Amino acid sequence: MPRPSAAGPPPGDAGTSAPPALPTTERGRRMRARLLVAAREVFERDGFLEARVTDISAAAGVAHGSFYTYFGSKTAVFRALVAETMDDLYASMSTRGETGPPDGSPAEVAVHRIDQANRRFVAMYRQNTALMALFEQVTTFDPEVRAQRQAARERNVGRVRHSIEQLQRDGLVAADLDAEYAAHALVAMVNGAVHYWLVLDGDFEEERLVATLTRLWAQALGLPVHA
Repeated sequence: MPRPSAAGPPPGDAGTSAPPALPTTERGRRMRARLLVAAREVFERDGFLEARVTDISAAAGVAHGSFYTYFGSKTAVFRALVAETMDDLYASMSTRGETGPPDGSPAEVAVHRIDQANRRFVAMYRQNTALMALFEQVTTFDPEVRAQRQAARERNVGRVRHSIEQLQRDGLVAADLDAEYAAHALVAMVNGAVHYWLVLDGDFEEERLVATLTRLWAQALGLPVHA
């Protein structure tokens, strides 16, 4: 897996040109999607700094010039990949829609939802491990990708805060807990642990990691956890 580097962006690919308009035809949308798939393949194989537009075009089976109909630079196509991936990743942490065990107490249902959300997040992160490693690299020198990262994280924190506030309204979590700060801390805990495990090759066993994250999350909110 390509590892993050402290190096800056390659000359001539600052990604500052205005992005082409999104395609309006079905053929155009298919071609753009094809380029995104090819770009991901090349980025994950070669790393961001070594990837070239010519390689992306070749992997997509299109002429070099066709790339620029859809993306202004390799940085632009990477930003598009980030935009596609980050919301899906963080949305997986939402507990909305989870029903929980039919015979469980409200607190047990809440813990079940937390556990299922953590499992979805781990599964999504595993599917995108190489891209997430590159994402960390590019945030060091691309302000727009860094802003995308921050915006996606803030949306996720908002979802977690909303779930905590609902638990407070239901009387399951102490009303004096600062839901905003708690959401930031819990998101950082899960994201940091999973990043360490999958990107930095931490020596974790998946089931133990997920169970531990769920237990810590639940206990931080004062929800009962049965070992």
